[in-house]
Amino acid sequence: MSEKSFLPILGGSSWRSAATVLAFALITPACGGAVQSGVAVGKVGQGLGEHAHGAPQGAEVCALQEALSTPTPGAAEKPTSESCAKAAKSDQLWHRALQALGAYGETLETMASGAGSDTTGQLEAAQTGVRGADWIDVDSASEQAARTAVTNLVNQLATNPSKGDLGGAVKAAAPSVKTLCDGLTSYLETQAHALADIEKDAEKRRAARTERRCGALDTRPVCVGDSMVDRMVYASAFGQIATLESAHLEAHDAVAGFCAAHLKLEAAATAGTLSKDQTYADVVEAVKSVHRAQPQVGMSGKAEPAPAKK
Repeated sequence: MSEKSFLPILGGSSWRSAATVLAFALITPACGGAVQSGVAVGKVGQGLGEHAHGAPQGAEVCALQEALSTPTPGAAEKPTSESCAKAAKSDQLWHRALQALGAYGETLETMASGAGSDTTGQLEAAQTGVRGADWIDVDSASEQAARTAVTNLVNQLATNPSKGDLGGAVKAAAPSVKTLCDGLTSYLETQAHALADIEKDAEKRRAARTERRCGALDTRPVCVGDSMVDRMVYASAFGQIATLESAHLEAHDAVAGFCAAHLKLEAAATAGTLSKDQTYADVVEAVKSVHRAQPQVGMSGKAEPAPAKK
C-alpha cells in the first residue's frame, strides 16, 4: 500500500500532514539511536564467557605432561594434585578473566544500544563471582596484575561510575582490558602449543612400540603392549588432545579479536568519534584482521607459526 493510499485512513483531511508526522517518527530513533561501534564490540566481548567452559585447561595439560615424563628410578613420584596445583590456580584466574571480559562486553552492548541506566552492569558483575580484591591466591607478578585488572573491571561494572556514558566506560576500562588481553592471549597460546607437543610426543612413543604395561602373574613379570585396549586408549587420548588444542586456539582468537576491536573503540572514545561510520568499519576490520591459528595436531610435526603478538 502506498503512502498516499494508507494515510487517509488515519482520518486526517490532508495526508501530507500525516506523512510529515510519520516521517519524523521514522527518523527520530536514528537521531538518538544505538552507537553501532559499541554494540559491535559488545557483541564480540560477551561471547568470551562461553569459551571459559572449555579453556583454559592448564591443569590437564600439566597432568598430561606429567604422564609422559620418564620417572627417575627410585625417586618417589609426586602426586599430580601437588605438581599441577599452580596450573590449576592459573586456570581459575584466567577463567574468571574470560568471564569478566564477557560481562564487560555484555554491559558495553547495553550501553551502546541506548538501553543503559544507573544499574547497568550490576547483574553482570555479580555473575562473575568476583568478591573483594583477594578473591584468588596467585604467585607471579603478572598474575597478580591480572587479578587486580579483573577486580577493577568487575568493580567498574558494579558501580557504573560513567552512569551509562559509553565513552567514559570504555576509557575507564581500557587499562584493565589491556592487562587481561595480554595475559589471556599469552596463556592460551602457551597451552595450545603444549598440547600440540604432547600429541607429537605420544605419537612418537606409540610408533616406536617400546612402551609396555607390566604386571605380575604368579610372581612372574608379564608385560604387554599394543593391544586393542592400548590402541583404543591412544585413540581416545588423541581425540581429547585435539579437542583441547582446538578449544584453546578458538578462545585465543576470540580474545584477540575482542582486544583488537576494543583498541579501535578506545581510540574513538578518546577522539569523540564513537558514532562515526568509520569507527564501526574500523572495528569490523580489526576483528577480521586477527590471525586465525590452525591446530598443529595432525600436521605431521609442522608447527603453525605463533600468532603475532600485538
